[in-house]
Amino acid sequence: MKEIEIKYGQGLMDALLDSGAYNVDAFNVINSLKDHFDARKIQVGQKLNLYYLSNGNIDRLEMKKDFDNLIIVQGKEKNYGSTNVFLPSQVITRHTFGFIDDSLFLAAQRKGLPQIIIANLIRIFSYDVDFQREIRKGDQFEVFYERKLSKDGRSVQEGNILFAKLTLSGKEISLFRHTPSKGGFVDYFHEDGQSSKRALMKTPIEGARLSSYYGNRKHPVLGYNRMHKGLDFSAPTGTPIMAAGDGVVERASWYGSFGNYLRIRHNGTYKTIYAHMSKYGRGIKKGVRVQQGQIVGYVGATGRVTGRHLHYEVYMNGTQVNPLTLKIPSGIKLKGEAFQKFKVVIEKTNQMIKEIKSHILLTREIT
Repeated sequence: MKEIEIKYGQGLMDALLDSGAYNVDAFNVINSLKDHFDARKIQVGQKLNLYYLSNGNIDRLEMKKDFDNLIIVQGKEKNYGSTNVFLPSQVITRHTFGFIDDSLFLAAQRKGLPQIIIANLIRIFSYDVDFQREIRKGDQFEVFYERKLSKDGRSVQEGNILFAKLTLSGKEISLFRHTPSKGGFVDYFHEDGQSSKRALMKTPIEGARLSSYYGNRKHPVLGYNRMHKGLDFSAPTGTPIMAAGDGVVERASWYGSFGNYLRIRHNGTYKTIYAHMSKYGRGIKKGVRVQQGQIVGYVGATGRVTGRHLHYEVYMNGTQVNPLTLKIPSGIKLKGEAFQKFKVVIEKTNQMIKEIKSHILLTREIT
């Protein structure tokens, strides 16, 4: 058996041939995958197990499509066939609570929260919270989320955040995960049934320092006063930058003094701009559709700058506006029967959290 890991710039065919497979075997194995997986979409880091016969032909290929599915290709010569095997797992829930001394990211990291859960926590609150201006020392966070475990207990996958709460300067902001209608979209809602999602996030980056405001200022490089039609967020190189809203990439290329530049059209009203990035997010290019909260780039110091930061602009109806004073329209609000169904979700979630907290307290008393 050989374990293969897809390297940068490699396709599945290249990987199979590099491992010693015959051309005809590699072609037929890949062709047999098409019912379950598009080999053109294979990602760097994907692992596969290859089993060979004594004559050098491929006997079997195993590839995890995702946490729940294993694709098996077996046969010989032109008679390869593929099957999708569902991998049984169990879902457990975890609850974490903590105080914020610096940033939400660092506070959650110190509590042992997985990075993907931290990223999702920041994303779902980004519609309500300005992480640069509203986070204070002594604020609190709470998160209740799912975790998948494989049947053998050796594989783990972090799941959905079911509930999260931020307490900022004594004010609580609680969000519950809910699907309003069967087969509909999943969203996060406040207790009053108001969706947290808005047309644009308040800020597209977490843990950054607002280093320059919208308005007239002395340009740090040119040396004279001029209008600064955006916000500058100072942050370490490589800090992720998120799309402020759903939309389509209009431009993703070098743009003079802006360096690595990105412009997203969100709808007929809003566009956002991100400049001086060190690099773009995976797959970000002109014409690509992006989702709110998706990583579209990373902080850098490209173009005409004195230090690493994100320059962020918002256009409304073709005119640059101050992102900090922009009144952003909110999403849907659940009413009537839809709200009553949501209240059941709230009660169920709160009961699950209560049981977990009771178990923790009981364990502490016993020990």
